[in-house]
Order: sequence, then C-alpha cells, then structure tokens
Amino acid sequence: MSIELEVRDGDPWWLSPDIWTVPGDNPEGSSGTPIVGQPCYLWCRVRNNGSSSVNNATVRFYWANPATGFDRNSANLVGTANVNLAGGGGAADVLCLTPWVPEFINDGHECVLAEAFHPSLDPLPSTPDFDVPTDRHVAQRNLTVVQALRGLFHFTFEIHNAQRDERTFHIELRQGELRQLEPLAKRMKIKMPCSQGKLGPIAFVDKRCPGEEKLDEAKQKQEILELSIAGHRRCSKTLIGRIEGDAMLLHIVQRHGDRVVGGVSLLVLNE
Repeated sequence: MSIELEVRDGDPWWLSPDIWTVPGDNPEGSSGTPIVGQPCYLWCRVRNNGSSSVNNATVRFYWANPATGFDRNSANLVGTANVNLAGGGGAADVLCLTPWVPEFINDGHECVLAEAFHPSLDPLPSTPDFDVPTDRHVAQRNLTVVQALRGLFHFTFEIHNAQRDERTFHIELRQGELRQLEPLAKRMKIKMPCSQGKLGPIAFVDKRCPGEEKLDEAKQKQEILELSIAGHRRCSKTLIGRIEGDAMLLHIVQRHGDRVVGGVSLLVLNE
C-alpha cells in the first residue's frame, strides 16, 4: 500500500505546467494572467503515483512576491482544498474555492505555489522550507512577462534568506530557450514568440526603476551577483538589460553553495 501525491515541476522546476490561474468571478472560466485588485482563482493538477487510492488529500495554495528563497512562513496562504484520487496515476484538477486578489507588490508581479499531501498517509516534510526540486508534494510557477521598450527592460525582484543565520547567495542570470514555455503556453494564454532574441548588456542594480544610464554605468555584461543577507531578511534588486529581436526567456537563479534554492523566470517581449 502506498500513496504518492505529486504536483509536477517544470523546466526549470519553478515553471510548473500544473498550476494555473483563472481571473474573474467564474472559477470555471478561461485561464489567464491575474489582474491586480481583481479576484482570481487558483487551480492545480494533482496526481497519485502510489498504488492505493486516497480520500481527503489536502491541497494548499500560496502566492508570494516574485522572490527567490521564500518558505511556508514567508509565502501567503490563499486557501485549502481536498481531493480523492485513485491509485496508479489517478489525477484531478483541484480548485481553490477561496479567490485570490493579487496586490500591487513589486510592480504587480507575483508567483504561485501548490502542494498536495495527506496528513498521515503521505505527509509533508517537517521543515517549513519549500524544497520544490526534491519534494514531489509541492510545485511552483514563477514566471513574469516583461515588456521591453525598444529593447530596454527592467525587473525588480527579492531574494529571501529563510534561515536563521546570515548566508551568502549567488544570483545568476541564465538564458533559457523558448521551448521551455510550451507546456505552460496554453493555460497561461501565452502567445509563443516566433524567434529567440539576443541578449545585450545587463546589470543588477539597487534602484527599482532605473534609467538607461544605469546600464551604461555597468559598462559590461553582469550575469552573477554575490549577496550576503542576514537571517530571516530579504534584499531587493533590479535586473536591467537590453535585448535584440522578438523575445528572450531569462532565468534568475539563486544558489547557496552548490545548491539551487530558488528562481524566477522572465519572458521579455520586445515592442
């Protein structure tokens, strides 16, 4: 007898294709991008890869700032649902009946998480950490669409230190491939760009709304940032850059030592 609940990860793991949002008053409506100040319903698809059926499995839904490194204490619980699933790969789409009203935080960009478990038959790990890449119970969708103006764009995000002691993190910018969005495109109503662009100069800066002069000051491409953050504190940074071409998928990756502890992805669309 076994019960193995899962919400699938994506590529990278914070781009889950099994979490989606439905803006508006009708939770059965079309999926789409949340709108600040208006109700939005959260859905996720849960699978039971174990051999036994399960009744009243718990599903929790969260939202968080477009940050890296948050945990169950710093994320915001939206609501809880229950689901019954057959064994051997039984799956169901689960709705959070409590609507989420997105707030205008960090320019309105927020990410969502979902986790499925049974308190006694398939419990969560005892730690408050969202260990998304290794814990099948939880998944995350942390993707933001950014509009570039004549190639220039910027994006503000937060880095959390969820631990008690001060830690040093490496923040890396990695170029993704547009095909990584294909599993999410239908449910997020993303119109897939025709071609991958080329990344120009980029920099991490402190100012939330930097002008182009900040990019000129950087003088060269800055893809790695090292930050020391005190325990249970957070730090805000802004990525400013320029692209050539239609679009680029970028991943901001947070590492502690050799371990990737968080990330957020940007789809940059050029006007």
